[in-house]
Amino acid sequence: MPNEKLVEQVEQFEKDLKEGKKKDKKSIWKYVLNISFVLIATILAVFFSVKDNYKEIISNLKTCFAPGHVHWLLAVVGLVLATVIIRSFILFCFARLYSHNYKFHQAMAVDQIGVFYNAVTPGASGGQIMQAYTYKKQGVPVSSAVSILAMYSIVFQSILIIFGIVSFIVKYDFLTSIGSIKTGIKINEVPLDLPIWPLTIVGFLLNVGVIAIVLLMGYWHSFHNFVMGPVISFLAKIKIVKKPDKMRESLRIQVENFKIEFRRLFTNIRFTLLVVVCFALYMAIKFSIPYFVGLALGNQSEAASFWDCIFLSNYHQMVTGLIPVPGSAGVSEFFFYQLFCNEVHPELGFFYMNDPTSSLTIVNQSRALCRAALLIWRFCTFAFPILIAGFVAAFYRSAPKEEAQRSGFMPNRETFVSLQNETYIQRKEEVEEAVHTQSLSRSAVFERLKTTKKKKKNNDEDDYDKLDL
Repeated sequence: MPNEKLVEQVEQFEKDLKEGKKKDKKSIWKYVLNISFVLIATILAVFFSVKDNYKEIISNLKTCFAPGHVHWLLAVVGLVLATVIIRSFILFCFARLYSHNYKFHQAMAVDQIGVFYNAVTPGASGGQIMQAYTYKKQGVPVSSAVSILAMYSIVFQSILIIFGIVSFIVKYDFLTSIGSIKTGIKINEVPLDLPIWPLTIVGFLLNVGVIAIVLLMGYWHSFHNFVMGPVISFLAKIKIVKKPDKMRESLRIQVENFKIEFRRLFTNIRFTLLVVVCFALYMAIKFSIPYFVGLALGNQSEAASFWDCIFLSNYHQMVTGLIPVPGSAGVSEFFFYQLFCNEVHPELGFFYMNDPTSSLTIVNQSRALCRAALLIWRFCTFAFPILIAGFVAAFYRSAPKEEAQRSGFMPNRETFVSLQNETYIQRKEEVEEAVHTQSLSRSAVFERLKTTKKKKKNNDEDDYDKLDL
């Protein structure tokens, strides 16, 4: 039976994690190195942020605690908490499709475990597999956990793409004018600076390309054969892909997985719309946080607006997504400053500017206030949440400590793909059954409508006969 085979596969998978991975001491060192990298990179980013304007930055930070500003600082904390609640609510809604006894606090634990492992693994590659095991320990079948996280990822990427499209349409002129990344490298006394807008476009195309390629491979047979054959063979020849057969298998699994979960989402349109609205609200809140940080610091810039902040934060997300370092440590701080300070084109207006009557130049004001905003934003959205998530991952009784901590197992995207492969048969059968059931339900509704219409017609004929009499 498929279910029995699935149980055997999962048990073997867990056995490999608990026993086989104990021999791999390198995995433990990967954890240590990743966490150390996050800490060191964050500390260095903070140091370089404050070293030039530390007096002005400290002065700006004190403003947050003044009577007229402290409520905005509390609003920032409330917005960060709201993002956690919305993410947890989405995970809770997905889990309720499979388990009616699932509790909201369990979803919050799953969310926090994902936050922690995404932060300490390159490219946020470790969160999904650890969330899947947490779901399993909470009583959700592992096949259902894989479906939940796959659907979560599909909707998240789709909404992110929509935000990106709107950002490009509304603020493309602003994006092409916000300046370049100062690398400090010179060739023949000419500075080698990188414009930010090409990086944001590449990041956007990367997000679009992931879903577009999977969609085309799933529903266009010729394109599927082209990618699996000539494309991967060519990449193998130029040494970009080292194991072409493994790459083909991984792509096959992900394409089939996407088709299954995409079909599942469309079997329940109302539920999917609810999740879409929640994700849109989540991203709007998340991207608006730098704006409210500015209000807490007393930002008086006329160039700062709520929607500009959302668009700039969206560009920030696209650029930092290109660089797969744990927690985007160092990278996130660097690009935040480049996007929100805008030193290259001051005529466009600074997003952050404090006191127009100050003796400092406008550029120095913007620098100091932007760096103060960076410190508050990064602490509220990364440092403090990671600390809380670390405690949840360490002490939550259903967290997968045995696999991740005692055995030295290093979670990654490849492990999650393996889990998708193991649960493929059961999830496919579940979707086919759901679609069939929905089809039967529709048929029953149509049949009932036909019966109702027929009865009404007969009643009308009886009434007409009575009138004739």
